[in-house]
Amino acid sequence: MIHVLLADDHKVLLEGLENLLEDAKDISCAGVAMNGKEVMTFLKTNQVDVILMDINMPVMDGIETTKQVRELYPDTRVIALTMLEQASFIQLMLKNGASGFLLKNSGKKEVLTAIRAVAAGGQYLGPEATQLLMENLKGQAAARKAFIPRLTRRESEVLKLMAKGHSTQSIADTLFISFNTVESHRKNLRSKFGVHNGAELIRIASERGLL
Repeated sequence: MIHVLLADDHKVLLEGLENLLEDAKDISCAGVAMNGKEVMTFLKTNQVDVILMDINMPVMDGIETTKQVRELYPDTRVIALTMLEQASFIQLMLKNGASGFLLKNSGKKEVLTAIRAVAAGGQYLGPEATQLLMENLKGQAAARKAFIPRLTRRESEVLKLMAKGHSTQSIADTLFISFNTVESHRKNLRSKFGVHNGAELIRIASERGLL
């Protein structure tokens, strides 16, 4: 039997979730909580396999509560259940230990599927949550691609010579600067572009029209 704790500050939703779980032979409602503090108090004396956790609760929100559950009760799994359709909230919940994410408009079948998947040690993201994450990742990728860091004149000179295949010593000789100075410029360029090697640096600089 999967023991589920329902955590939400809306009584109507709690009643709806309780009714939803009644028909599932392998799932039982272990109890309800109106905020994060009540969740932590309940866990001290009750066995809970899965928590359906609202994010926006008074006293202690779902994000902080999930973090504490993960630290103190690592065998208890958390599914975020919320109306907040923002990728940042999904990422925060997952970062702090949630194993699943559902929007409150999810159907009965999906909620039960998520509970079973998470209780078995897996993870579950509803289709809406997955779509939000995908759109957010695409947006981040586009932003990274469009970003052009501000370069000094010397950094631009070093970058263009690197693109032509010049070694560090060759660049130093061409620009009449020291080997160590060139190395410093190369390091700064990698940092500004967020890359780890010269090949990535040249590729991205080329894509952004800097060469």
